[in-house]
Amino acid sequence: MALLAFFFLPLFPFSAVFNAALRALRVAWLRAALLLVWPQIGVWLIVDAGRHLPPDWAAAMLAWATGSSLFYAWRMLSTRDFDIWIGFYASSAWALAWIGVVGGADAMGLRVAMACMSVTALALALASHCLRRRWGEAYVGLRPGLARAMPRLGLATTLSVLAALGAPVFPVFFAMIYLLGLANAATVVGVLVVWLLWGWAGAQIWQGFLFGTPHVEHAFEPSLRDIPVSWTVLVALLAVAAIVAASLWSMTWLMH
Repeated sequence: MALLAFFFLPLFPFSAVFNAALRALRVAWLRAALLLVWPQIGVWLIVDAGRHLPPDWAAAMLAWATGSSLFYAWRMLSTRDFDIWIGFYASSAWALAWIGVVGGADAMGLRVAMACMSVTALALALASHCLRRRWGEAYVGLRPGLARAMPRLGLATTLSVLAALGAPVFPVFFAMIYLLGLANAATVVGVLVVWLLWGWAGAQIWQGFLFGTPHVEHAFEPSLRDIPVSWTVLVALLAVAAIVAASLWSMTWLMH
């Protein structure tokens, strides 16, 4: 059971299975299901099943999990394909679940923490899907000026990346604080470095997509190519709902 959990709460090199599956799936709703369900299977395998890691494994598991998360956070810096970037982000974020496993997190708390990570990865995947539908690809730096060419999609992408970086009030922020509260001093340092690398990688996404002058063929595209206003409103409402839900969840453990 623990070995299977290494695939679903991905530790390197087992995380290659998830990244290969994400790249192979091109249907939007299948990718969404994969991002939402994958880590929940891991939580079920290792926590809901009542499995407990031997005490002698604790230090090794924390080092392995932190190392895996750091590895994929570093890989995000050199990745230009947005879809691959999202896969690396999810792998880096989900590996941190082992901090909760070793730290004795309850099943519900760990499930919610992983759901916060998954929903954010899903938001990034939807932004990438919209980019590919409109430009044919989603490579960082290849087509700059998204904020001018498609301001509504640019706004949605900005919010998605902010959420992925764990900015305050977004769900990932509360999930990271929850996991940090279960970590030891050495692991906290590693997680903070991961958080820093996410911010660096996110800045590259903004610079590559949002800023700059749009290419000539996209500079005067009709506004119909942007996402509809109704989609923008829906994105904003879902973002507010996620923030409120994560805030209410945080109150349940901050008070203790």
